[in-house]
Amino acid sequence: MATTSFILQKHGVLHTDSQDTIRERVAHYLCPHHMRLFDGQPLSSKMSAISFDQLSIIELQYGADVEIDPEAESNVYLFRVTLEGQGKIVYPDQQIDMVRGGVTVSSPCQRALIQTTQHCHNIIMRIPRHRLEQRLAHRLQQPISFPLIFEHYAPSYSPATDFLLNTIRYFASLSDFHLHSSTAAEQLKRMEDYLYDSLLGLFKHNYSQRLQLDTSLLPRHVKKAKQYMDQHLSQEITLETLAHHAQVSTRTLQYGFQRFVGLSPKAYLIQQRMQSVHETLVNARPGTRVTDIVLQHGINNPGHFASRYKKVYGITPVQTLYTNDHHTA
Repeated sequence: MATTSFILQKHGVLHTDSQDTIRERVAHYLCPHHMRLFDGQPLSSKMSAISFDQLSIIELQYGADVEIDPEAESNVYLFRVTLEGQGKIVYPDQQIDMVRGGVTVSSPCQRALIQTTQHCHNIIMRIPRHRLEQRLAHRLQQPISFPLIFEHYAPSYSPATDFLLNTIRYFASLSDFHLHSSTAAEQLKRMEDYLYDSLLGLFKHNYSQRLQLDTSLLPRHVKKAKQYMDQHLSQEITLETLAHHAQVSTRTLQYGFQRFVGLSPKAYLIQQRMQSVHETLVNARPGTRVTDIVLQHGINNPGHFASRYKKVYGITPVQTLYTNDHHTA
């Protein structure tokens, strides 16, 4: 069993060796699925869970090597933090490893097999598809044209990972008194809206660029700082420089970015640089070198950047360059 303590220890649901029992409870809190054990191993499953209206959080260790096949009608997003052990998510065209500290995201429109090892210990936030897509449409101020699909993986050092874990701990700390007070419904609605806005801002998805382009609701100082960073991606930019340009204190600037962008200024700059490098690699012409592109974006440690890039895009910068149509032509 896992040596890492359960975050939801006080909300234990079961500790069982019954395959039918654990499948039934996981289906109740997460989604309907089929379950298969590898090598006939006995189960020793431990599970904790909390629910808030349609939002659920479960903490789970199967205690054996298992494969989970979610049913097609499972219209939920699953944000999964691996606290210990390992596993993988197998899509038709690629495989995503679950590693300690990282977050894997399952979107309802992408079928995949989930395989976990005996000591894999995950904590998972379940969000109904319609709730998150409704919030996205509200942010865009128009109906969405395509399903919302998140990138499969966020590394342990990502601001998104810290946010998700801290939010899970906060929800876990809420008492029954809070949940059943007269203002509980209104309070929970505000908390969920903040959660959904933050997830849409912190985790990359197919609408991320459109959300970033919609600056009409941004405070003036946040908008000025974003524009400055976007125009000076190749330069060294300090928080003090940004605050001076935006004519606010560093604390005000940090709060504004976290509240309205869902990222710290530093994380936003890293994200924009990486996205710009990716777009440049995708459109690079023959004779272009990865090192030149990376250095032109103000990145002084190509090796560290390449490792971070692969965690975001699933391939290295060199592989991106040599698979684009312009370069191979």
